[in-house]
Amino acid sequence: MRSGGWKPFWAALFASLLVLVPLVGGTVLLSRQQLRTQLRQAARSESGVPIQLPKTTDQLTVLLCVSGEQPGFVLAYLNASQNCVHLLSVPAALTVPFAEEETSLARCYAAAGPARCREALAQVLALPEDTRYLAFSPAVLERIASRYGPVRVGFTGALTEEELARYGRSRAVQGISAGDAHEFLCQLQADEAFSPVRTAAARAAVWDAFLRQDLDLLPATLPDALRASSSALLTDLTALDYDALERTLEFLANNSAAVAAQALPGQWNAASGTYTVTDASRAAMQTFFNVSPTEAQASSFSEP
Repeated sequence: MRSGGWKPFWAALFASLLVLVPLVGGTVLLSRQQLRTQLRQAARSESGVPIQLPKTTDQLTVLLCVSGEQPGFVLAYLNASQNCVHLLSVPAALTVPFAEEETSLARCYAAAGPARCREALAQVLALPEDTRYLAFSPAVLERIASRYGPVRVGFTGALTEEELARYGRSRAVQGISAGDAHEFLCQLQADEAFSPVRTAAARAAVWDAFLRQDLDLLPATLPDALRASSSALLTDLTALDYDALERTLEFLANNSAAVAAQALPGQWNAASGTYTVTDASRAAMQTFFNVSPTEAQASSFSEP
């Protein structure tokens, strides 16, 4: 009788643990997130910077450019109301209008800089009128990114095992510094064996990993790092834009925003060395901005 009486006790105890353990674990995780938020706000308050609460209307679209002989281009879309960070790696070989002719985005950058690249992209892709541009030299990008440490990234979605082995890399997720990542991407971009979209996919993988792993750290550090490096940047971001970036990153970090990255699809002609926009490119842009086909059609019908 006595041993039989223990069975309901242990069953009840086990059932209680099944309920309490997940509840306690969730409470601990929530408390840690709230503590990180409070620490970020306290740090800004102590520094004398007024605290601005993020709003769901905060959003920003920026063309990110990394200069050099093999320039890289990534469109970044941050939207608080959609709680998303979207990245679109644009192949440097993309054909864009330039000086009443057509040329690659890379040559457009070399000839006229990031502002002209933004204008050229807006003529072939549906970019918002308020799209900003931000261009780094490799050295400045490495200096800003080095504070976050190596990025753990895998390239299996972009390159085969044999292709990775050619550059001393494997399919495994691996840590890579900003400087090494830039050098690797430049090597891929200069290698004629790779189509532009595959090189762009590798670039998208690096930026995707960086945003996913460091999103929680960015609100309190990235805007200030950009402000401190303003003399070494080519950008049309204003003081108000930096404030909006800080608020938006704060909102996205606090709400575990979804991060998604892809390469812009298009038509690659290896013989002519041209990469052109297609219907798939336009569909990718709709996905990038979370615009449904119906909304996109309605928008085009309303244009004069």
